[in-house]
Amino acid sequence: MPTGMLSSGLMKWRVALVPAKSSKSGSSGDPILGASSGKKRRHSVSSCNEYERCPRRYEYGYVMRLPQDRLVPAAWRYGSVVHAALEAAYKKVLRGMPLAQTKSVALEALSAAWVSEDMPDDAEWIARAEQVVADAIEKDPIGVAEILGVEQYFKSSMNAGLEFGGFADLVLRLDERTVEIVDHKVTSHASTPEDLQMNAQLNLYGFFALEKYSWADRVVVTHHYPPLRSTVSTELLPEKMNEVVASLVGLARQAEADTEFAPCPGEYCSSCPWADRCDAAPESARSAK
Repeated sequence: MPTGMLSSGLMKWRVALVPAKSSKSGSSGDPILGASSGKKRRHSVSSCNEYERCPRRYEYGYVMRLPQDRLVPAAWRYGSVVHAALEAAYKKVLRGMPLAQTKSVALEALSAAWVSEDMPDDAEWIARAEQVVADAIEKDPIGVAEILGVEQYFKSSMNAGLEFGGFADLVLRLDERTVEIVDHKVTSHASTPEDLQMNAQLNLYGFFALEKYSWADRVVVTHHYPPLRSTVSTELLPEKMNEVVASLVGLARQAEADTEFAPCPGEYCSSCPWADRCDAAPESARSAK
């Protein structure tokens, strides 16, 4: 790693693992061991965002690890379905199969994920999803070079003992000094390159990538939009990576020190999987199904 790329305090991180996430019922999407388990918590951008949004919601999902009272919206689960299909395709590419030959594998994975994510039995929606996946494979807007990882787990442990991790959809080697992190998106509106440079998840993964790949001193990040048949890319800025990591460190420390987990009722209550059991949630949110 280039000298001066990262601040000396952040250079002292060490490795720790985080379990894979699921968008279905059970514990919160990015499982984190809570204080009640007697083990060290594991942090992510998702858990830090949850704590910042509502400490009680964080407590339910990441400390108490309560089963979700209701599924996340189908539109959110749709993203997981498309991701599963593309993951299956690129794993075949990683093993030597040309991307153009992975269509049947991807569509099989799509069908299985549609069932496992409890998606609506909507023939039109299923057909659209199949077309989105087929287009992503046949048109290949990413331009796959050397694949370093599919659902690549990045991990690190702070010098203060705070463990962080997360999964990147696709990691590529662009050249002898550049790693590319690709995030598949199913939204109908594309982010700008400036949006990507500010994205906390991508900046954290960029930090992890520079730690993991000693040959790299540049990180390019890409949002891949299968529904739009397009991509948006930019190079991450070292100073922004440091800023994001420092912010996440602060939130994680605050979450670990918290013993009250005060609720923060507001607009997010309507999408909270635990609103029905929260006495601070408005009636409209608690009764929403």
